[in-house]
Amino acid sequence: MSREFVALLRERPEIAAALRHVEIPGGAPLEVGSQAGATQVFDGSGRMLVIIREPVLVEVPDEAERLLGVAVPSPVWWVEIQAAAGAGDAADVAARLAEAMTGRYGGTVWNGPGR
Repeated sequence: MSREFVALLRERPEIAAALRHVEIPGGAPLEVGSQAGATQVFDGSGRMLVIIREPVLVEVPDEAERLLGVAVPSPVWWVEIQAAAGAGDAADVAARLAEAMTGRYGGTVWNGPGR
């Protein structure tokens, strides 16, 4: 089963800059590709680990709280990060990426109810 994270950020993120601060456990380099509206992250063997959707500016007050139950100031940049199912370290890479984004651009990470 895949796992989803949402980075709720104060500033518009630069995905490539955030990826430079994330490593696969064991230190292997990440490979990056793109498709319409998303960035794909692969391990060195070509296995897809993570899909990062393009950032969306949410300007409606309390919209993140309504959708996710997380109170954040408006406006907020919403970035969905989906870890691939069946890739053992994908959720760790997605979590590290979300944390790198919040560290660089300010904000918080939602990773599901009760998680």
